[in-house]
Amino acid sequence: MTVTIAAAASPLKSLKTNYPSSLTVLSRLSCRRAGTRFNSRGIDDDGYVANFVESEVVLWHPSGLCFSHVQVRGSVPIFWEQMTGLLPNQQKIQITRSPEATQSAFDKHFDHLELAYGAVHILNLMSATKSGEVELTMRYQQHVQHSPLNQTAGSIGVTGNRLMTSQFDFHAETKGPGGYEAASMVRRLIQDKADSFAYLLCDITDKSRTTDMDVRSNGPSRHESTVILQQEGIFRTNCLDCLDRTNLIQTIISQMALELFLGHRSERAPADFWVRHASLWADNGDVGTGALKSSFTRHGKMSLAGAIADARKSATRLYINNFADKGRQITIDMLLNSDRFIYMIQSTIMLLRSFKSGTTQTRKPGLPQLTWRRTHEFSTSEMICIWAGTFNLNGKGSGVREDLSAWLCPSAGVEPDIVAVGFQEIVELSPQQVMSTDPVRRQEWEEAVRLTINNKKKCASRDEYVLLRSGQLVGAALVVFVKSSALKNIKNVEGSVKKVRTGASRRYGRAYGV
Repeated sequence: MTVTIAAAASPLKSLKTNYPSSLTVLSRLSCRRAGTRFNSRGIDDDGYVANFVESEVVLWHPSGLCFSHVQVRGSVPIFWEQMTGLLPNQQKIQITRSPEATQSAFDKHFDHLELAYGAVHILNLMSATKSGEVELTMRYQQHVQHSPLNQTAGSIGVTGNRLMTSQFDFHAETKGPGGYEAASMVRRLIQDKADSFAYLLCDITDKSRTTDMDVRSNGPSRHESTVILQQEGIFRTNCLDCLDRTNLIQTIISQMALELFLGHRSERAPADFWVRHASLWADNGDVGTGALKSSFTRHGKMSLAGAIADARKSATRLYINNFADKGRQITIDMLLNSDRFIYMIQSTIMLLRSFKSGTTQTRKPGLPQLTWRRTHEFSTSEMICIWAGTFNLNGKGSGVREDLSAWLCPSAGVEPDIVAVGFQEIVELSPQQVMSTDPVRRQEWEEAVRLTINNKKKCASRDEYVLLRSGQLVGAALVVFVKSSALKNIKNVEGSVKKVRTGASRRYGRAYGV
């Protein structure tokens, strides 16, 4: 999106010219982990996050001077999910992997950013009071503390952190009488880093056109670019959805970068320039169903019409999230050939194992048999050992501190690579638990299983087992542990819970599956 700035309204008054300047906002949505709002959250095993967008603001002057500033947004880079629902702000957030099983993907994500942009400053806008967002923030900070980029001790001396973070509770800061104008308080948190990160400034010279007549002609041109200043770092902004709050804060960061550039030249932009700048960012946020708070972004104040527009956008989102996004997600996965779509295709594979010959026949409808005959050229196989067991707790929690080694650590001499433990009636099947299941009991048994299988005196385990994923639906629970050395070979862990009607006419009883 580009707007033309007339010469009279240009902020670069010292550069005399009669030609207009241009102000552009470019947003590049990553095709990695692409998807719809509730169907694509968090990070994948390759370090790519959902809703990752690189936004760049470019100010070009006909004299050849060009300013550019880049910032990014993206989902919280841990493994988490959020279910859809008809009640706004009531969709439950679930973190699906343990910290040990997440750190590797987290580090990959910020290694990508550091390699591409330099130092990274995280600006987290999530609430400090909403339970789901608080849990995400705490886990986020935990992974930042354990990131190699957050270490200051270098081999030669003490170096600055390459990964920094700031917490700005957007809703708490803007709920006062000042409204969304209080969002500008974020400046005091990041002003120092904005100054040190700077911006890109280059001088683009057209060597083939030297006169005004040449500039107006459409003949061939030869450009030479001279870099005057480089951007040394980047802001990574996120809220829960990386839409409304993020777009407003990114508008402020963009304005800070432009003000820094103009300040270095001892110039100031007129009010009309900032109006155009705000309109560009509002249009940038309105792509798709539209960002809330765009009325404030565009005009600098919240009007009644803007509030009505936000209500309409919220209703549109509610319908799309619950009734349209699932089909759209399947289409996106198919077009991008994503791992999720491949997983759906693989679910149709029939594996017929012949115990006599010890061979495996694979059938996959629609694929040439030649591909399957040559799988040894592009794939490898490895034998793994899986231990699985179930335990009916009868709603009791007293056995959580008892010795479980006789059950979980059989003396067969073979250490399993994966340990899957299912629990039945892990909580009392009361109406209260059916309506709102308490996860504390499941978490206690997770810890008991982890301590038992990691007890090297009894299990002689070489690698520590880490919790890969767990799930619970009322009384049924499943926890899966894997060896830490096997984490690099595990990708795209999917999970779901199912509630099935049983009994007479399938009306009275319910069976659960995880």
